[in-house]
Amino acid sequence: MELLKKIETIFSESGIPAFGSCAFAPLRPFLIDCRAQQRIPPKAQTVLVALFPYAMEREAYRGGNLSRYASVGDYHDIVPCYLERAVCRLRQSFPDEQFESFTDNSPIPEVRAAAMAGLGCVGKNGLLIHKTYGSWVFIGEIVSTLSLNAPPHDIQPCLGCGRCLLFCPTDALSAEGIDRTKCMSALTQRKGTLTEEEAALIRRSGCAWGCDICQEVCPMNARAVIHPLPEFIDTFHPTVVKNSPLEGRAYAWRGRNVIERNLHILHGREGDSND
Repeated sequence: MELLKKIETIFSESGIPAFGSCAFAPLRPFLIDCRAQQRIPPKAQTVLVALFPYAMEREAYRGGNLSRYASVGDYHDIVPCYLERAVCRLRQSFPDEQFESFTDNSPIPEVRAAAMAGLGCVGKNGLLIHKTYGSWVFIGEIVSTLSLNAPPHDIQPCLGCGRCLLFCPTDALSAEGIDRTKCMSALTQRKGTLTEEEAALIRRSGCAWGCDICQEVCPMNARAVIHPLPEFIDTFHPTVVKNSPLEGRAYAWRGRNVIERNLHILHGREGDSND
């Protein structure tokens, strides 16, 4: 318990608002095959999972055309700074142990790890739903050789009300799971020329990047506490227009053609684009 208290203090002083821990061994069969897997300490024992809330008040998105996660600065730039701050302090406090941080492009199945760490339940849309911040959180992890003997948490399902299934505009969600090829958010990120049916879906959504419908209709998000990180407040901009700077935005990786194709669609013109 004393050890856990020390780690809680380190995370709190690093500016991380919510964290939990789970054993690494049960996650091993679910590791994602990526280059970052090479950085996992050979004798990993524990995964420290951190959550980073990013949502603003609903009114702030009025008139915008970006998904909430894309309305703030790229979390790939922001979240690692918090994790590395915590890693530095952990290494100072536990010099004989190893600590490696990961964000998004991670070998750790993030939602599974967060649920096993007791940080929330898992919605039908595959997202973690935290009891305080809802599903409006980014997830980061620190894998360590430190053994915390973390109590196991079963992965809990959401309320099961079915509202996300009912309101999904592309029927990507079903009782069987998620068809990510049909997901509206994935559609806005697809390269090349879209069919007229696909273009009509984007036009109807009013969103140039992403989709929040399944999260907006979720009753477990109705009372989510709005407490975004300062960096997300400072970089908040819910609207993209033609020739908007891409640097520091979550959609920059896809390039300008895709986002501007979507803008053309939203303005009622043909959605053609080159790769």
